[in-house]
Amino acid sequence: MIVPMKKITVLSTEAQKENTLKALRDLGVMHIISLKTPSGASLNLAKDEMNTAQKALDALPAKAKKESVVTGSSKALFQELKSLLAQKKELEEENAAIKSDLNRFSIYGDLDPQQIKSLENQGIFISLYEAEKSQKPSFEGEAVLHYFGKDSYGEKYAVINRGESAVQVNATKLSLPSQALSTLRTRLSSQEELLSKIESRLTQIASAKSLLKEELLNKVDDFNFEEVSAGTFSDSGISMVQGFCPVPRLHELEALAPKLGLGLKVEDPSEEEQVPTLLEYNKLSSPMKFLYDIIGISPGYNEMDVSLVFLAFFSIFFAMIVGDAAYGLLFLALTLFAQAKLPKAPKAAFHFMILMSVSTFIWGFFNNSFFGFSPEVLDITQKSFVPGFLKSFANWIRVDTSVQYLCFILGVSHLTIAHLWNFVIKLKRKSTTAIAQIGWLFSTWFMFFLASNMVLDKEIPAFATPLFIVGLVLVVLFMVPPRDIKKEWISFPMLIFDVVNNFVDIISYIRLFAVGMAGVAIAEAFNGMLSPLFGSVVGIAVSVLALFFVHALNIALSIMGVAVHALRLNTLEFSSHLDLQWSGTEFKPFAKENTNA
Repeated sequence: MIVPMKKITVLSTEAQKENTLKALRDLGVMHIISLKTPSGASLNLAKDEMNTAQKALDALPAKAKKESVVTGSSKALFQELKSLLAQKKELEEENAAIKSDLNRFSIYGDLDPQQIKSLENQGIFISLYEAEKSQKPSFEGEAVLHYFGKDSYGEKYAVINRGESAVQVNATKLSLPSQALSTLRTRLSSQEELLSKIESRLTQIASAKSLLKEELLNKVDDFNFEEVSAGTFSDSGISMVQGFCPVPRLHELEALAPKLGLGLKVEDPSEEEQVPTLLEYNKLSSPMKFLYDIIGISPGYNEMDVSLVFLAFFSIFFAMIVGDAAYGLLFLALTLFAQAKLPKAPKAAFHFMILMSVSTFIWGFFNNSFFGFSPEVLDITQKSFVPGFLKSFANWIRVDTSVQYLCFILGVSHLTIAHLWNFVIKLKRKSTTAIAQIGWLFSTWFMFFLASNMVLDKEIPAFATPLFIVGLVLVVLFMVPPRDIKKEWISFPMLIFDVVNNFVDIISYIRLFAVGMAGVAIAEAFNGMLSPLFGSVVGIAVSVLALFFVHALNIALSIMGVAVHALRLNTLEFSSHLDLQWSGTEFKPFAKENTNA
């Protein structure tokens, strides 16, 4: 259910602005919108501190020293962490430069730039050069060319001459290192030792990651506060804050206003305003929270909550695409194991996976599919104690054409719900376009009969064509309100494409059969290829190992199929017939991220 909202305007004096925002933050019931673009030095500083804290936390080693005991406040610990990371970065950059010099000049022996400068005072000039491999440089002038050898950079030479006359050499002249190579080696060793100590301390600090996360949340809270403060409107000593509050919690805001002497205006949001969406889940629809969070969608405030329908059809689509009872049991076992190991993890994720696992198992059970095998001993659906209708259903869905027909039945059922729902919504709004939804409903059923005829050679009922004609007339007459015909006239010539799309939408549900059959075919093919190896211990071992990887790959491909096709049928085909745009923005109340502070 989409929780109803009220638009809230809060007025306070400029002097009370900070206390008002802190009180609103502590209350945590108001989604605040910016009345102007947030900017300012305080906001920039808070943002920089938040980003720095996040980078510092991300730079911590993944493994911490378990025996470490770190004391001190989270703030002091964070300051030490930033200092250590800055020192580490500086040392790493210096060491990289030293290593570069050592690699480039080590072929010259214990090179010391001070000795070369001393010789210059005596009139002897030494220059170092690097030439391409196998190319001896030539030079002009009186000098001695000495070859030192080659390395990964090229051929190394030294040119020695007397006097200050320049010597022209067709090679790259090298700048001398900053210090003697022996000094650089000593310095590198010392700094590597210091780096090791810093790394050791960082692994100790990593054991207090929870404390550091608290400090990061403090920085996030500071930034959020500055952002809200910078987005408020102030004029003539009055500060105004605006946003939205869920109706069930409005009384909390109304109780706060007189305590702080605030002006409070409560009104219904207009249809043009971007109202945030807050979804309230019951026990049946709670798994949908996990799926919505994963795919990052939400219905708009003025749209409808389709959570239960979405979840019901998604679980069927999931089961048909994965299609193997053993996979379902494997998913269920992993989910229950994870739930036991992660008791603090969101419950919605586990509820969602349990539903998907059970649905997959049921579908695979009726299909008698276990890791691509069809063992008779597990085919309980054919036992005498099984009710006849279940036995008949199991036999029916094991025929390819039956599954294809089931896909079309699911499609027309799915889209029928969309059009009936849309009809009710438009009827409540007293819109004449509600009648057009009945027309589209008739058209959808005709497309179902047409698709069944074209793909499965099923006879089109005699009433289907008149039904389609009536539906088309209703759509033409009521698809656009009379007052909007002039500005929406383009809808009429585009109608032919909408009708074709209606047929395509029904056909698209066949993807459930196609993707599901692909997974079954892969499993059966590899099972057949590897079954001859079952005659020996070595063969069994090789086969088991190979089948493990094959089925792991098949599961991964199935999950990808679910992500693409099961989601598409809900968020595209179903949603387009329901006129659902998924235009919602999540309700995010102004509240502290660090609830322990």
